[in-house]
Amino acid sequence: MTQVNPIITTPEEQFVVGESDLAFFSGYACRIDGGAILFCRSGAAEVSVNQYQGHVCRNTLVLLLPGSILMLTDRTEDFRVTFCAFSRDLFAEAAFRLEPSFFHALRERPITSPPHRIVEGAAIWFQMAAYTYRDRNNVFRNTIIKNRLQNLLLESFDKMQRFAARRPRTPETTTRQTELFHRFVTLVQAHSSQEREVSFYADKLCISTRYLSTIVRTVARSSAKEFIDRSVVLEIKMMLQSTDLSVQEIAYRLRFPDQSYLGRFFKKHTGESPTEYRNMRK
Repeated sequence: MTQVNPIITTPEEQFVVGESDLAFFSGYACRIDGGAILFCRSGAAEVSVNQYQGHVCRNTLVLLLPGSILMLTDRTEDFRVTFCAFSRDLFAEAAFRLEPSFFHALRERPITSPPHRIVEGAAIWFQMAAYTYRDRNNVFRNTIIKNRLQNLLLESFDKMQRFAARRPRTPETTTRQTELFHRFVTLVQAHSSQEREVSFYADKLCISTRYLSTIVRTVARSSAKEFIDRSVVLEIKMMLQSTDLSVQEIAYRLRFPDQSYLGRFFKKHTGESPTEYRNMRK
Protein backbone atom coordinates (compact mmCIF):
# COMPACT_ATOMS: atom_id res chain seq x y z
CA MET A 1 0.00 0.00 0.00
CA THR A 2 1.32 3.45 -0.91
CA GLN A 3 2.17 5.54 2.13
CA VAL A 4 0.84 9.11 2.32
CA ASN A 5 2.55 12.07 3.97
CA PRO A 6 0.33 12.73 7.03
CA ILE A 7 1.85 16.09 7.99
CA ILE A 8 1.02 18.04 4.86
CA THR A 9 -1.24 21.08 4.70
CA THR A 10 -3.12 22.79 1.86
CA PRO A 11 -4.28 26.39 1.25
CA GLU A 12 -7.74 25.27 2.38
CA GLU A 13 -6.44 23.26 5.37
CA GLN A 14 -3.90 25.46 7.16
CA PHE A 15 -3.33 22.98 9.98
CA VAL A 16 -3.81 19.26 10.53
CA VAL A 17 -3.95 17.34 13.82
CA GLY A 18 -3.86 13.55 14.06
CA GLU A 19 -1.94 10.38 14.91
CA SER A 20 0.49 8.48 12.69
CA ASP A 21 3.25 5.87 12.61
CA LEU A 22 5.14 8.20 10.21
CA ALA A 23 5.86 5.19 7.97
CA PHE A 24 5.97 7.62 5.02
CA PHE A 25 9.31 8.96 6.35
CA SER A 26 10.87 5.56 7.09
CA GLY A 27 14.16 5.59 5.18
CA TYR A 28 12.77 8.43 3.07
CA ALA A 29 14.15 11.98 3.28
CA CYS A 30 11.40 14.53 2.65
CA ARG A 31 11.34 18.30 2.96
CA ILE A 32 8.49 19.69 5.06
CA ASP A 33 7.06 22.77 3.36
CA GLY A 34 5.28 24.01 6.48
CA GLY A 35 6.20 22.82 9.96
CA ALA A 36 5.02 20.37 12.58
CA ILE A 37 5.09 19.41 16.24
CA LEU A 38 5.41 15.67 16.91
CA PHE A 39 4.70 14.06 20.30
CA CYS A 40 5.74 10.40 20.57
CA ARG A 41 3.13 8.26 22.33
CA SER A 42 4.67 4.78 21.95
CA GLY A 43 7.57 2.89 20.42
CA ALA A 44 10.85 4.38 19.28
CA ALA A 45 12.71 5.53 16.18
CA GLU A 46 15.96 7.12 15.13
CA VAL A 47 15.02 10.46 13.58
CA SER A 48 17.01 12.83 11.37
CA VAL A 49 16.01 16.49 11.12
CA ASN A 50 18.34 18.19 8.64
CA GLN A 51 21.81 17.31 10.01
CA TYR A 52 20.60 16.55 13.54
CA GLN A 53 20.07 12.90 14.49
CA GLY A 54 18.36 11.78 17.68
CA HIS A 55 16.48 9.00 19.43
CA VAL A 56 12.72 9.49 19.75
CA CYS A 57 10.73 7.45 22.28
CA ARG A 58 7.62 7.87 24.42
CA ASN A 59 7.00 11.50 25.51
CA THR A 60 9.71 12.91 23.21
CA LEU A 61 8.86 16.16 21.42
CA VAL A 62 10.06 17.01 17.91
CA LEU A 63 9.57 20.55 16.58
CA LEU A 64 10.03 20.87 12.83
CA LEU A 65 10.59 24.34 11.44
CA PRO A 66 9.25 25.08 7.94
CA GLY A 67 11.61 23.72 5.30
CA SER A 68 13.10 20.99 7.52
CA ILE A 69 14.14 17.68 5.96
CA LEU A 70 12.77 14.75 7.97
CA MET A 71 13.71 11.04 7.82
CA LEU A 72 13.16 8.06 10.14
CA THR A 73 15.35 4.96 10.53
CA ASP A 74 15.04 1.90 12.77
CA ARG A 75 11.36 2.58 13.54
CA THR A 76 9.71 0.01 15.83
CA GLU A 77 6.38 -1.56 14.87
CA ASP A 78 4.54 0.20 17.69
CA PHE A 79 5.99 3.65 16.93
CA ARG A 80 3.19 6.25 17.04
CA VAL A 81 3.10 10.04 17.32
CA THR A 82 0.42 12.64 17.82
CA PHE A 83 1.12 15.53 15.47
CA CYS A 84 0.05 19.04 14.61
CA ALA A 85 1.17 20.21 11.17
CA PHE A 86 0.82 23.84 10.13
CA SER A 87 1.37 25.88 7.00
CA ARG A 88 4.36 28.16 6.53
CA ASP A 89 2.11 31.24 6.68
CA LEU A 90 0.39 30.13 9.87
CA PHE A 91 3.75 29.47 11.51
CA ALA A 92 5.08 32.89 10.43
CA GLU A 93 2.11 34.61 12.05
CA ALA A 94 2.47 32.60 15.27
CA ALA A 95 6.25 33.05 15.54
CA PHE A 96 6.65 36.77 14.79
CA ARG A 97 7.37 37.66 18.45
CA LEU A 98 10.21 35.19 18.84
CA GLU A 99 13.87 36.12 18.78
CA PRO A 100 16.32 34.62 16.25
CA SER A 101 18.06 32.76 19.10
CA PHE A 102 14.96 30.56 19.47
CA PHE A 103 15.17 29.38 15.87
CA HIS A 104 18.91 28.87 16.19
CA ALA A 105 18.29 26.63 19.22
CA LEU A 106 15.61 24.64 17.40
CA ARG A 107 17.83 24.07 14.37
CA GLU A 108 20.57 22.89 16.72
CA ARG A 109 18.32 20.60 18.79
CA PRO A 110 14.84 19.94 17.33
CA ILE A 111 14.36 16.75 19.42
CA THR A 112 13.85 17.08 23.18
CA SER A 113 12.81 14.89 26.10
CA PRO A 114 11.05 17.36 28.41
CA PRO A 115 10.40 16.81 32.14
CA HIS A 116 7.15 15.20 33.31
CA ARG A 117 5.43 18.53 34.01
CA ILE A 118 6.03 19.70 30.44
CA VAL A 119 4.89 16.34 29.06
CA GLU A 120 1.56 16.71 30.86
CA GLY A 121 1.17 20.21 29.40
CA ALA A 122 1.99 18.96 25.90
CA ALA A 123 -0.63 16.21 26.15
CA ILE A 124 -3.28 18.77 27.13
CA TRP A 125 -2.16 21.11 24.32
CA PHE A 126 -2.62 18.35 21.71
CA GLN A 127 -6.07 17.52 23.09
CA MET A 128 -7.11 21.17 22.69
CA ALA A 129 -5.57 21.35 19.19
CA ALA A 130 -7.45 18.19 18.16
CA TYR A 131 -10.71 19.67 19.48
CA THR A 132 -10.18 22.83 17.42
CA TYR A 133 -9.27 20.76 14.33
CA ARG A 134 -12.52 18.79 14.58
CA ASP A 135 -14.61 21.93 15.14
CA ARG A 136 -14.88 22.71 11.42
CA ASN A 137 -17.83 25.07 11.75
CA ASN A 138 -15.90 27.45 14.00
CA VAL A 139 -15.27 30.63 11.95
CA PHE A 140 -12.27 31.47 14.21
CA ARG A 141 -10.67 28.05 13.78
CA ASN A 142 -7.40 29.19 12.17
CA THR A 143 -7.05 32.12 14.58
CA ILE A 144 -7.51 29.84 17.59
CA ILE A 145 -4.89 27.31 16.42
CA LYS A 146 -2.50 30.16 15.55
CA ASN A 147 -2.82 31.51 19.11
CA ARG A 148 -2.35 28.04 20.59
CA LEU A 149 0.71 27.47 18.42
CA GLN A 150 2.10 30.84 19.53
CA ASN A 151 1.52 29.91 23.18
CA LEU A 152 3.40 26.63 22.72
CA LEU A 153 6.32 28.34 20.97
CA LEU A 154 6.54 31.02 23.68
CA GLU A 155 6.48 28.33 26.39
CA SER A 156 9.23 26.43 24.59
CA PHE A 157 11.29 29.59 24.20
CA ASP A 158 10.93 30.40 27.90
CA LYS A 159 12.09 26.90 28.93
CA MET A 160 15.03 27.02 26.54
CA GLN A 161 16.17 30.38 27.94
CA ARG A 162 15.88 29.17 31.54
CA PHE A 163 17.74 25.97 30.76
CA ALA A 164 20.48 27.92 28.97
CA ALA A 165 20.81 30.27 31.94
CA ARG A 166 21.43 27.30 34.29
CA ARG A 167 23.80 25.51 31.96
CA PRO A 168 27.50 26.14 32.70
CA ARG A 169 29.29 28.15 30.07
CA THR A 170 31.84 26.32 27.95
CA PRO A 171 35.13 28.21 27.81
CA GLU A 172 35.87 27.07 24.24
CA THR A 173 33.27 29.26 22.54
CA THR A 174 32.44 32.91 22.93
CA THR A 175 29.03 34.47 22.36
CA ARG A 176 30.39 36.00 19.16
CA GLN A 177 31.57 32.61 17.86
CA THR A 178 28.25 30.97 18.69
CA GLU A 179 26.32 33.70 16.88
CA LEU A 180 28.59 33.35 13.82
CA PHE A 181 28.07 29.58 13.83
CA HIS A 182 24.28 30.01 13.95
CA ARG A 183 24.46 32.44 11.04
CA PHE A 184 26.67 29.97 9.15
CA VAL A 185 24.08 27.18 9.67
CA THR A 186 21.29 29.45 8.37
CA LEU A 187 23.36 30.36 5.31
CA VAL A 188 24.18 26.72 4.59
CA GLN A 189 20.51 25.77 4.73
CA ALA A 190 19.68 28.59 2.33
CA HIS A 191 22.56 28.28 -0.15
CA SER A 192 24.22 24.83 0.01
CA SER A 193 22.25 23.58 -2.98
CA GLN A 194 24.13 26.16 -5.07
CA GLU A 195 27.27 27.08 -3.09
CA ARG A 196 29.69 24.47 -1.70
CA GLU A 197 32.85 26.49 -1.06
CA VAL A 198 33.76 27.63 2.47
CA SER A 199 34.94 30.96 1.06
CA PHE A 200 31.37 31.86 -0.03
CA TYR A 201 30.08 31.58 3.54
CA ALA A 202 33.11 33.29 5.04
CA ASP A 203 32.59 36.24 2.68
CA LYS A 204 28.91 36.41 3.65
CA LEU A 205 29.92 36.53 7.33
CA CYS A 206 32.76 39.01 6.64
CA ILE A 207 35.36 36.76 8.26
CA SER A 208 38.28 34.70 6.95
CA THR A 209 37.84 31.10 5.84
CA ARG A 210 40.37 30.06 8.49
CA TYR A 211 38.41 31.73 11.29
CA LEU A 212 35.14 30.22 10.04
CA SER A 213 36.73 26.76 9.95
CA THR A 214 37.98 27.24 13.52
CA ILE A 215 34.50 28.24 14.74
CA VAL A 216 32.75 25.29 13.07
CA ARG A 217 35.39 22.85 14.34
CA THR A 218 34.97 24.19 17.88
CA VAL A 219 31.16 24.18 17.92
CA ALA A 220 30.23 21.28 15.63
CA ARG A 221 33.35 19.11 15.93
CA SER A 222 33.67 18.96 12.14
CA SER A 223 35.22 21.10 9.45
CA ALA A 224 33.17 23.78 7.69
CA LYS A 225 33.57 21.88 4.41
CA GLU A 226 32.27 18.65 5.98
CA PHE A 227 29.27 20.53 7.37
CA ILE A 228 28.45 22.01 3.95
CA ASP A 229 28.93 18.67 2.18
CA ARG A 230 26.58 16.88 4.62
CA SER A 231 23.90 19.44 3.76
CA VAL A 232 24.46 18.89 0.03
CA VAL A 233 24.28 15.09 0.43
CA LEU A 234 21.01 15.50 2.33
CA GLU A 235 19.64 17.65 -0.52
CA ILE A 236 20.66 15.04 -3.10
CA LYS A 237 19.03 12.24 -1.07
CA MET A 238 15.83 14.25 -0.77
CA MET A 239 15.74 14.90 -4.54
CA LEU A 240 16.50 11.26 -5.39
CA GLN A 241 13.67 10.06 -3.15
CA SER A 242 11.08 12.81 -3.51
CA THR A 243 11.31 13.62 -7.24
CA ASP A 244 11.53 11.82 -10.59
CA LEU A 245 14.39 14.04 -11.74
CA SER A 246 17.21 12.20 -13.49
CA VAL A 247 20.68 12.26 -11.90
CA GLN A 248 21.75 14.55 -14.72
CA GLU A 249 18.91 16.99 -13.93
CA ILE A 250 19.79 16.91 -10.24
CA ALA A 251 23.43 17.64 -11.10
CA TYR A 252 22.32 20.63 -13.18
CA ARG A 253 20.05 21.99 -10.44
CA LEU A 254 22.77 21.65 -7.80
CA ARG A 255 25.42 23.20 -10.04
CA PHE A 256 27.67 20.16 -10.33
CA PRO A 257 29.83 20.18 -13.50
CA ASP A 258 28.17 16.99 -14.73
CA GLN A 259 26.40 13.78 -13.71
CA SER A 260 29.68 11.89 -13.19
CA TYR A 261 31.01 14.53 -10.79
CA LEU A 262 27.83 14.35 -8.70
CA GLY A 263 28.02 10.55 -8.71
CA ARG A 264 31.59 10.56 -7.40
CA PHE A 265 30.72 13.18 -4.77
CA PHE A 266 27.67 11.20 -3.57
CA LYS A 267 29.46 7.83 -3.48
CA LYS A 268 32.37 9.33 -1.55
CA HIS A 269 29.99 10.43 1.22
CA THR A 270 27.46 7.56 1.22
CA GLY A 271 29.22 4.52 -0.25
CA GLU A 272 26.47 4.21 -2.91
CA SER A 273 25.94 5.67 -6.35
CA PRO A 274 22.87 7.94 -6.77
CA THR A 275 21.15 5.24 -8.86
CA GLU A 276 21.87 2.53 -6.26
CA TYR A 277 20.55 4.78 -3.50
CA ARG A 278 17.35 5.59 -5.43
CA ASN A 279 16.67 1.96 -6.40
CA MET A 280 17.29 0.65 -2.87
CA ARG A 281 14.87 3.19 -1.36
CA LYS A 282 12.19 2.37 -3.93
